[in-house]
Amino acid sequence: MRKPALISLVVAIASLLGADLAHAGWTKAASGSAASRARAMPAGNQPATSVSGRNVTVSWAASSFAGGSAVSGYTVRRYNGGGQLQTIGASCTGTISALSCTEQAVPAGSWKYSVTPKQSNWVGTESSQSAAATVASPALSFSSSTTLTSLPSTLSGNLTSFVAGQTVTFKLDNASTGTVLSGSISPSPVATNGSAGVTVTIPTGTSNGAHTVYAVGNQGDTASAAITVAVPTTIATSAWDLRDASSAVESNQSSTSAFATDARTANSGNFATSFQSSRYIQWDYNAPLQAGLGVSSPNFNFSFASSSSGEAACFYFEVRRASTGAVIGTHGSTSTPVACNSTTVLQTTTTALPEVTSSDIANDLRVRLYGKQASSHAITVDLATISGSAASTAFTLYDTIDVDSAGGSAVSTPWGIAAAEGTTYNAGTNWSSSFSSLRYLKLSFPAYVPSSAAVGGATFTHAYRPATAGSTTCYWFEVYSGVTVIGTHGSTTTPVSCNSSTSSFVTDAVSLPEINSPARANGAIVKIYVRDSGSKKSQHDIASLAITYTP
Repeated sequence: MRKPALISLVVAIASLLGADLAHAGWTKAASGSAASRARAMPAGNQPATSVSGRNVTVSWAASSFAGGSAVSGYTVRRYNGGGQLQTIGASCTGTISALSCTEQAVPAGSWKYSVTPKQSNWVGTESSQSAAATVASPALSFSSSTTLTSLPSTLSGNLTSFVAGQTVTFKLDNASTGTVLSGSISPSPVATNGSAGVTVTIPTGTSNGAHTVYAVGNQGDTASAAITVAVPTTIATSAWDLRDASSAVESNQSSTSAFATDARTANSGNFATSFQSSRYIQWDYNAPLQAGLGVSSPNFNFSFASSSSGEAACFYFEVRRASTGAVIGTHGSTSTPVACNSTTVLQTTTTALPEVTSSDIANDLRVRLYGKQASSHAITVDLATISGSAASTAFTLYDTIDVDSAGGSAVSTPWGIAAAEGTTYNAGTNWSSSFSSLRYLKLSFPAYVPSSAAVGGATFTHAYRPATAGSTTCYWFEVYSGVTVIGTHGSTTTPVSCNSSTSSFVTDAVSLPEINSPARANGAIVKIYVRDSGSKKSQHDIASLAITYTP
């Protein structure tokens, strides 16, 4: 008979498909019929999500058949904000038998998840999507101040939303090629929640201005945070304009050979009729600029004439590093001089110096000028300065040491008040034995402070002694901004100091809190009133101004 065989076949198929699945109905070939109820796959339940760092945990309620038993597994999908299906992480891939999974190292963004029930080869209806789960981008933040007023400086902060398990390094200003910074994270590697504490040190020598610190994970995560370095800098300069009123009549006693086109000229030694490497004039320049700045439009400014009319004087020059003597630029040559002048009328030349690209170079300059004169006579010099701009502030550099080797034998002459090197400036005439408002030395200082800087004061350093044994020299001084007195230090009754020794200098360092703005710092004037008990001259070895400011 066929009936028993057919029933046995159906039972065997049902056993293979599982008792909980829908059963097919069948019909007896002879009289009568038999049927089994079909059971539909349930739909998925909308999942919930929670975010911890770069990990998203997806959880959902079980999907059950009408009879009460739950399906055996689920598939999980992730969608972007535009509804496009994404590739999901391994821990949520395939059939999930539990009611949750945690996708790790999820990319930053806003994501939605769904679940779909599965029972063997049977698939239910996909659930509605979860609410958006937002995964933040990797981030670096500092809890300590990000404006650094001293270096080295250690910053504290936190990393968030990094992939767990990463080690992290730190770099300055470029995530790939920047300076590697000393830094660490805790814990290391990054914890499972994607967070870690941070300490990182910004080293000495980092330039003032805006910078970026990068945290770079070894699995590709990168985060950054901005900092500002605002370390006060101190620049020092001498006065290059010196007016002597020791006689009660003011006279210009600035350098006769280099500081200005003021007709205070000087003749060099006698040059040869042809260029020779041993015959030159050389200047070493002051170093007043803030370090680490770019320099624009640098020029060498030179004013010269022949000492004898009709006899051509010519020159070319080298730019060198003062610290090493290394040549960094040559302008003109023995066959093609920069300029020639056959008259006794001063001619001013301006030569661009593209080799001077930074304030560090500008602060370490020497110019060696080779000359020749048609009749082996001197060259007259009136000006030899270097000008340019740094931090949007025009500057002029002046020589501190003048070397004349025109005759083949070098003679060095320092600017007396630029440094305490033993070369002095001697007052032009004898002082009175009492202070007089008409008797003074007036020192005018050049401009080097950027107009946007915050000036925190200055210090005036002055070294002096009497020129004649048995005399006592005393002084007090005023500070001017233009024609306005902004500070007084000492007085006619209470001098800043006195000195009766002709063998040693008294050196005073006097604080000038009145120098509190770029306008007051640039072009400050110090007027020193002097008296000498024997009505004799004085000697001055240094008169410098150190200005502290934050760029």
